[in-house]
Amino acid sequence: MGLKSFLSFSFKILLWVLSPLSFLYQVLFWIDRRRTKPRKLTNCYVISVGNLTVGGTGKTPFVQFLIRDLKNHFPDFHFTILSRGYKARLSLQGALVESNASPMDVGDEPLLHKQTFPDVQVIIGSDRFQSYQTFNQYKSSKHVVILDDGFQHHKLYRDFEIVLLDANHLLGNGFTLPLGSLRETRQALLRAHAVVFTKWNEENAEKVDKFESNLDGDFKRIPRYHSKFTPELDAKQESADMIRSYFLVTGVGNPESVMKSAKQLLGSKVIAYKYFSDHYSFQEKDMHAIIADLPSSTALLLTEKDWVKVSILTNFLNEAKEKRISIFLIKIKLEMEELQQFNDVIVSRVSSYVKENALD
Repeated sequence: MGLKSFLSFSFKILLWVLSPLSFLYQVLFWIDRRRTKPRKLTNCYVISVGNLTVGGTGKTPFVQFLIRDLKNHFPDFHFTILSRGYKARLSLQGALVESNASPMDVGDEPLLHKQTFPDVQVIIGSDRFQSYQTFNQYKSSKHVVILDDGFQHHKLYRDFEIVLLDANHLLGNGFTLPLGSLRETRQALLRAHAVVFTKWNEENAEKVDKFESNLDGDFKRIPRYHSKFTPELDAKQESADMIRSYFLVTGVGNPESVMKSAKQLLGSKVIAYKYFSDHYSFQEKDMHAIIADLPSSTALLLTEKDWVKVSILTNFLNEAKEKRISIFLIKIKLEMEELQQFNDVIVSRVSSYVKENALD
């Protein structure tokens, strides 16, 4: 038996073993959704941003794009980001996130959002309804709430549902967990008011076009948009030494996407790397071990989400400075290809909410 035949046979065995688990996952998810009655947040317009698959789809840069976009159109509105606070110590009891909070207490993404938008209210809690009731400071109805990673959070009613699909992976192999990367079946897309393809570029455009052309029935009626990611470098700690090598350190859901952005920025330069698990809580010992043998001509590359955790490691930062090791952040700028069409929909929906509630 050749290698190709062996791998095909092994996959069939794996499919046979895991298919019942995948089916059971779907059944349990369906039951949970059927028995959950969504609760409505009062005096606000709720927009959910979520994924159909596990792994990084670029939700963080999209949420920040959405906040900036809506603030431009509704400058007198308040904005809130409501998040579970994944792996945060205060997730169970809930918290109102402050800019100087500990990332271990409130989570890396919520803290990044708060530091990026100091005037935006960021609330975390595994029980998002109760956390909102407890910590919301805004009484005005001129208020938009972004439900972060909300597609599978059935406990809250949302007025507008946005689903993100990574243009590089789309629906993966088409199977739900644990056979594939889908959190729900493809049919779940029918709940979406808009689908946004993230990381769309020349390399995957043909694949996305084929995916869209194969949509049929009700799927074709879902508005679809395409967004590009443009990486930028931001120096946080620079050495006077000429940089001769780069070292990427990251703990995100899709590290290969970060590496691709780094190579796009740095051209043909060789980039060494160390990947950690998603939402990894960096410790002094982790960073000390990484720079122990690095020459002073090296630059460390981090994402913004990693930086909120690394930036509080003062001993490491001092050691890196002494060793003349530079630190750069890879920032992602999201550009919506069909921005006008997207705004025609989302701005119209929020404007309708304004009129219905006589908020002019």
